Parts: sequence; structure tokens; C-alpha cells
Amino acid sequence: MIKPLALAISVASALLSAPSFAYNYGEHAATTLDKLINDYPGRYRGTANFAGAADWMQSQMGNAYGISRQDFSWTAGGSSRSSQNVVAYAAGTKPQYVVVGAHFDTYFGRPTLQGLDDNGSGASVLTEIARNLGGLKLENGLQVVGFGAEEEGLRGSKAFVASLSASERQNMLAMINLDSLITGDMMYAHAGQNSVDNPALTALRDQTFKIAKELNINLFTNPGLDPAYPAGTGCCSDGEAFEGLNIPILYIEATNWELGDLDGYTQTDNPAIPGGSTWHDPKEDNEAVLTNAFGQERIDQRLRDYSRLLSRLVLELTNADLMASTASGGAVARNMQDNLQRQHQALVRLHDRRWLTLQSATREVGSFDGEIGLDGEYSPDSGFDSAPNPEARRLGLHALGDYQLSPSLAIGASLSYLNGRDKLEHGGKLDSDSWQAAIYALLNDGGPQWLAGDLSVGHSSFDSKRNLVIQANGGPVLLNQKLTGETDALSLGARVLGGYDFDFGAIKSGPFAGLDYSHYRIDKFHEKQDLRTALGYEEQSFDSLEASLGWRARGTVGLPYGLSLMPYGDIAWVKELGDGRLDDILLTSHADNQARGARLGTVDKSFGRAQLGSQLAITPQLGLYAEVNGRLGHDEGSQTGYSLGVQWQF
Repeated sequence: MIKPLALAISVASALLSAPSFAYNYGEHAATTLDKLINDYPGRYRGTANFAGAADWMQSQMGNAYGISRQDFSWTAGGSSRSSQNVVAYAAGTKPQYVVVGAHFDTYFGRPTLQGLDDNGSGASVLTEIARNLGGLKLENGLQVVGFGAEEEGLRGSKAFVASLSASERQNMLAMINLDSLITGDMMYAHAGQNSVDNPALTALRDQTFKIAKELNINLFTNPGLDPAYPAGTGCCSDGEAFEGLNIPILYIEATNWELGDLDGYTQTDNPAIPGGSTWHDPKEDNEAVLTNAFGQERIDQRLRDYSRLLSRLVLELTNADLMASTASGGAVARNMQDNLQRQHQALVRLHDRRWLTLQSATREVGSFDGEIGLDGEYSPDSGFDSAPNPEARRLGLHALGDYQLSPSLAIGASLSYLNGRDKLEHGGKLDSDSWQAAIYALLNDGGPQWLAGDLSVGHSSFDSKRNLVIQANGGPVLLNQKLTGETDALSLGARVLGGYDFDFGAIKSGPFAGLDYSHYRIDKFHEKQDLRTALGYEEQSFDSLEASLGWRARGTVGLPYGLSLMPYGDIAWVKELGDGRLDDILLTSHADNQARGARLGTVDKSFGRAQLGSQLAITPQLGLYAEVNGRLGHDEGSQTGYSLGVQWQF
């Protein structure tokens, strides 16, 4: 279909074309336009300025595309003529694709014609659309084409269509054509002439108007005042070459269909434009005249608004917004799963501290003791931690009590409430409210051997606030939406842990081993907003079965004023024998009710876990504790938590 351009300079220019600075809507188009009109006027076939303009168009597409040149020729007036199209292509995950095109040549034989309106304007916005979407993951591919020889009978677009294979014709979803965007009094979007017999082909135009309304852009369509041009349709540019493919065509232009012969050829009633149009006239279609007639703000506004409108439209046509939303939604699902596991670890540490307390004291058979407490935990997103672990905080209340059933056996129960918040990307957040109830037991007669276990059940309510922000290559933000959802989750757990503590005087230390089983289920839910990017989440059920082997140490240190300090610490190797967490999830987009898969990351089945803490007894009833716990050597990076709490024992 298209021959690659074997020019080293084109590769170099493409690599050098991507500016490292951020830009706003319209700025990249303005850069393209400035050079097209000032360095390459008279850019028609066979001229050095056309070749230079083609290189410039290619470099301005950005380096996220496969870029090639399509040579084509035709015969007219008994002679052979030739030109080129510049084609940039980004593949999608599906074979379907969208074509966006604009011609960058000027009227043949007029070497001083800048062609700012026709069609430096459309060509420059074309390069910005390409750059704005460059590097985004696409579901439907994107083909961005700078057409040559439009002014000689739509030669470039006709050659492009003629070169398409049967499968390429079948997989083309839509064509958008940009032509003459500055001089006209009003901004227009029209469907193709093929929509007259097939009204379904107006869907692309309707989608464009919906976006324009959301973006507060004044957009119009042909009112049909001339019967030769049916209402809502456009013509007379490169889009015509695609009319026979039975796909939606969108003509983007600026003119005034209510002037002159009502055919769109009279662009403006501005008195500074004699005759009402600037097409093909070197004395009028230039920077000096158009700036004098409309002001620089007109040019800036048109480049900005067309870029905003069409970048968003192409984002939706390629389903790049749905792909990004699915990935973002997967991050929310992952954080819900991680949140439940962190809640479980909070319960594990609560019981571990209680068992340490029981092992350090002598209890009478038949006695009942307990505590109530308040604690908080903070997990940063920096320091020892690494992506993708977000910043998180947790506040908790708990009450527990245990009964000394025999000289060696204590049994008890606990109830805890946790309120958590995880920070998500782009300022989003995941709030949780959880209740956990458990029964536990410790078997230890004061000797070195000990065995402990617990059974737990938990219920969590999640409130997610997801901020979807799409931006590529330092360009403008293409989409910034807020989506919310609510759901519930259930967790069940069973754990057994045992070890042997050697006596080193004030320190007791020794090995331990454990087995920790948890089952988690997060209910399905739908995000509340009526947006294309809103997602439905399937039920998430997974199991974790961790085997651990480690070493721990504990001690008791007497302090002045009757205070007592009990430091402790442990380090363990953990082997995940179960799911650990889901690897992926299916999320259903509101736009098309299709399920798309989101990767949640590969679960590390072998890693380390460590903690270091101390309990301070201020009085026999009042105590404080501080603790640092962390996950080590994990494929998904370290994850550290810092806890501080107060306890009242009775």
C-alpha cells in the first residue's frame, strides 16, 4: 500500500521533532503552521518547498508512529505528474482503524501562496492531533495522512483509497477531513454525502456535536439552504475520495453557508476580505491579511478549539479513552485487594502483640483480661516504598479479651474497626470502613514452646474516587474525569503459628513457622457517572495461603518510675501457596458494554516480611506501642507501614 521512505534525514527529524517542553492546545499546530506558510509557500508538486513541507509535516507528527511516504502519479493533459502523501500509523489492539487527513499542498503554480487558511490550518491541526495522541494505547488503530495534490483533483486522497487492500477497506471505521479552518465566520462539522441514503452514517457528526457541546465550542453544520448540498452534509475536499467505502465521513471546515450562493464558497462577510473568500489567492490567503482582518486571536482560537475538539473525538474513535480507563480501573481494583490484605495484616499484628503480652506475664487459671485501644498506621509512597504502592493511612479501634482456661491455654476474642484511605493516581482516593471479628488462642505454659492460632471474619465498605487523566508526550490534558463507585467486601481468615524461644536472659529469641489462609471477595459494582469511561467491575474473589518461616526476638526492660519496655522484632521468609491476589480483571465500559481485561500485576510468590516494635507500659493499665513493619524483596517493591497506638488494659 505505502512505500517506506528510505531517507535517514526523515528518521532524524522525527526523533528531533518531539519537544521536551509541555504545550497547550493549539501551540504545536501553531509551530507547524508558522513554518509551513513562511518557509514553504507555494508547496505544490515538483517544488523544493513541497518536499520541505512534506519533511516538516512528517517531523511534526511525533516519533510514536510508523511514518512512511506514499508516492503516486496520474496523467493529465497528456503528461504524467506525481506527488506524495505523508502517512503516520499507530496500530491498535484490533485491526480496525480510523483515518484523519488534511492536504498540505497549495494551489498549483502560485509560488508565493502561503495558504494559511487553505490548507496550512488543517494540516497544522492534523499534526497536533497526531502528537496529542502519540504513544497512547489504542484499541482501534490511527492513520494520520497529509495529502498531496488535493488542489489538482483530490489526487492524494484518491491514490490513498485506491491503494487500500480489501481488508484495509473492510477495517476502516471512519474518515475525518480537515480543510480551511481560519477565514470562515463559523466552525462547521458535516457528514458525508453518503449519509443522505444511509442516515446511520451521520453518527460521527452527531458524536462530534456532543463533544463540542461538552467543551463549549460553537459548532454548526450545513443548513441545507442550497438544495444541491443537503442539510448536514459537506463535500468538495479529500473526504470525497472515501465516500464510496460506506463509512462515516466527517468534514471539518470554517466558512459561512448563509452567505453568497449559500454553497459554502463564500467564507466571510468581513469587509477586510474583498469578495468574501481567500481561497487560492496569494494576496489574501496569507498571514498579514488574515491577521489584519481577524486578529491573531482568531488564528489562535481556531487552532486551539479544533485541536481540542478533534483530539477528543479521535481519542474516542480509537477507544484510547476506554483503554486508559480500563487500566485506571484496574489500579482501583488492585488497591481494593491490597487494602483487604493490609487490613488482615493489621489484625495479625494486633493478635501477635496480644500473644507477646500473654507470654510475658503469668496468669491465674480462670482469670479474664482484656484491652481496648486506638491506633493509626501510615504507609508512604516514598522512602523505603516503591511504585505501585500508594500512600495510605489507617485509623483503628479495637477491643479484645481472653480467658485463661488452663495453665497453658488462653482463649479470647477481638473486635476491631478500621477506617482507611489510600491515595490513587491523579488525586483519586479509596476510602474504606471495615469491621473485623476474631477468636484466638495461645498454648504456652511459660516454657520455650508456644503455639497460637486465630479465626477471623471481616466486612468492608469501599468508596472509590477515581480520577482519569489522559495526557501524552507532555501535551495538553486530553481527558480529565472523576468517577466514583461503592461496593462491599468480605474476608475470612484462619491462621496457625508456632515456635521455640531460647532464653538469653533478658532476651528470648527463636525460630517460628506459620500458615495463614485468607479468602477475599469484593462484590461487583458500577461507577455512578453517565460517562463513556465509567466502568462496571466484576466480582473479585481470591485466596491467599502464606507459609512463613522466620526468627523472632522479644524482651522486657525495666525503666525508671515504674515503666516497662517490651521490644520485639521478627523477620520471615514468606511463600505464597495460593492466589495471593488476582493477576487480572475484566471491566465493562459504559460506552459499549464490552468487557476489557486489566492487568493487576504479577503476584510475587516468595518474599520477605519484617517488623520491629516496642510496647511501653506506663502503668499496669495504660500502654503505648510503636511499630515499623515492611515487605521486603518483593517483585512489586517494598511496602512499609509505621504504626502508633495506645492501649488500656483491664
